[in-house]
Amino acid sequence: MSNETRLLQHIQSSIADDSFVRLTLSKPTDQKGILKKVIVSLASIKKETQLSFIYRHKTNDITKNQPIKEGLVTIESQLSGEFEIANLFTTSSDFAYERNGGKSRLKEKPATFKTAPNRGHDKEKRHLIQGTDYLQLLGVLDKNGRVLKDKGDKFKQINKFVEVIESLLKNHELASSKKSIRVVDMGSGKGYLTFALYDYLANQLKLDASVAGVEVRQDLIDKCNGIAKSVGFEQLNFELGYIGDYALDSTDMLIALHACDTATDDAIAKGMAANAELIICAPCCHKQVRKSMTDSQGLDSLLQHGILKERQAEIVTDAIRALLMESKGYKTKVFEFISTEHTGKNLMIVGQKRKKTANPQQYLDEVEKLKQQFGIKEHYLESLL
Repeated sequence: MSNETRLLQHIQSSIADDSFVRLTLSKPTDQKGILKKVIVSLASIKKETQLSFIYRHKTNDITKNQPIKEGLVTIESQLSGEFEIANLFTTSSDFAYERNGGKSRLKEKPATFKTAPNRGHDKEKRHLIQGTDYLQLLGVLDKNGRVLKDKGDKFKQINKFVEVIESLLKNHELASSKKSIRVVDMGSGKGYLTFALYDYLANQLKLDASVAGVEVRQDLIDKCNGIAKSVGFEQLNFELGYIGDYALDSTDMLIALHACDTATDDAIAKGMAANAELIICAPCCHKQVRKSMTDSQGLDSLLQHGILKERQAEIVTDAIRALLMESKGYKTKVFEFISTEHTGKNLMIVGQKRKKTANPQQYLDEVEKLKQQFGIKEHYLESLL
């Protein structure tokens, strides 16, 4: 039996008993070629164990995956003519193979690795939201707790939103203190994110959380209140109201996701007036600023196309919002909430109240510069402050 055949048998048996760690093939017979090395490992691809080949070239790496049977044929071909050195690592032994001219040798050595690595590609997704009863009643999950086909994007959005909340509350006094926390969700809609937020605050962080969803559609209010009652979310309630008219004396956290156009500004203003510790917005529509961008200075070529003007209006609108929040003592972050693959409106503005406010005028001066540059007479949020 040749050394090549013996090595192939060791590879095959180590895969079978799950002791396989990796195989490296080096010293190519074509030393002038661009392929320098091949690294072979096991990977879980769509719940099937496959051989994953990393082809290491001079300037780049290429990864190819093959079913076990096909992959073994590929390895046999590479051993027989393409590479002169092979090293097999298993949890029981290492095997060093070398071919020189017409002769070859195979040497067994003590194992370098004691445990096999995690099998790669299929990573278990981390979901902060564990509750299924309300997600079933909201039409996100089926009766078996599986995500419905047309609700995959919504489920991703819900989990991403809770991840954002988790990050904001990490080491924040709102989560570390024993006092109650009050949250208002302006424009709660069908309640997907409102329910998830309450679940996270009350059931995972074990906070004394009171969450109110404000919505203009009575049918959605009735439905959401019914679901909240049926799942025992005692301090989650939904109220009828318009964002601009809603009476808000105080709150710890204000949320406004996809409030249309100036409704986002109404929500931000309400949050700042209520001295909210956290203001979280995902703006939708930016019509007010877009309509007033008529006398831009030297930007005609940039704004002559409708789609470019629309996107520029979105950027300017949200930049001014962030600056105005900074002027009122909030440290702001503007970032992508979730990939555009899952939702078209994916920008999020977060304001966290500072202990002290640094020179508000410097932020207001920046607002004026942007307004002059883009020919904007007034940003609606300014009129509310």
